[in-house]
Amino acid sequence: MKKLLTTLSIITAFTSIISSNIGVFYKTGGARRVVENIYGKQVTLYGDGIYANDSLLKVSTTKGTDIVIIAAAIILLAVLLIYSNRKASIFLQAGLLLIILYATTCLIMGMGFNRLFLLYVLQFSSSLFAFILSLHQILTTETYKEKIYEKNFKGTGIFIIISGCSVLIWLAFILPAVITGQPLETIEIYTTEPTFAIDLAIVLPSTVFCGISLLRKKKIGYKLAPVLLTFLTGVGLCVIFQTVHQTSLGIILPIGKLFVLVGSFIILGIIAVVLNIKFLTTQNE
Repeated sequence: MKKLLTTLSIITAFTSIISSNIGVFYKTGGARRVVENIYGKQVTLYGDGIYANDSLLKVSTTKGTDIVIIAAAIILLAVLLIYSNRKASIFLQAGLLLIILYATTCLIMGMGFNRLFLLYVLQFSSSLFAFILSLHQILTTETYKEKIYEKNFKGTGIFIIISGCSVLIWLAFILPAVITGQPLETIEIYTTEPTFAIDLAIVLPSTVFCGISLLRKKKIGYKLAPVLLTFLTGVGLCVIFQTVHQTSLGIILPIGKLFVLVGSFIILGIIAVVLNIKFLTTQNE
């Protein structure tokens, strides 16, 4: 199974590097254009590159995420080829695969159809099954020294729960649309927003479960914590680069929104890095 996991992880890394580089750097010389969506609202399409038929706002965030995915894929290859014999490698591998899987799910379900669709499918499939196999390895083998379960990681558990609950901010966009029957404010030319669904249906319960398990000193909490902390680090980095790309495309966020949405996720990512390093180094003590 380890050989299969390594093969799938390598496929995930290479497909991610290829698709994300095309997403960031491929140009066709096209120009922005304005279209009308099914709700009668004007939407500006990016008009260039592989994301030519996607909205300006969606492209600005996706290109920012692409930068993080390139970095995650390169680190994943380094973990596989250089650090595979270290105990922490399986946790980092699972966490990096989760970052790529999350981004790929949003890409394949939230963006307009383009010529990379089959590559996205391969990337999605390989990252999904590689993550499942890595998680199975973590949960079914003893990767820690037994004495780690005697240590208290209350702060880490609380942080993971709070981080997971941060996705409840999406309700501020969803509830008004549900109550009034109007389309989502940010729906533009799309049929749904996969980020909202994934965060509320998967990320929220997973982080709350992990945090509570860690507070109760359950083994599963100790095993899931570094995986989710790696994922949360990726989320923080995505927000940073998404904001940079939004600014480069002329999308300026209000100061209040910038502080609440962007600032909070950046702080979240920094704390996640610190706690993850502490968590992974503790197992070697």
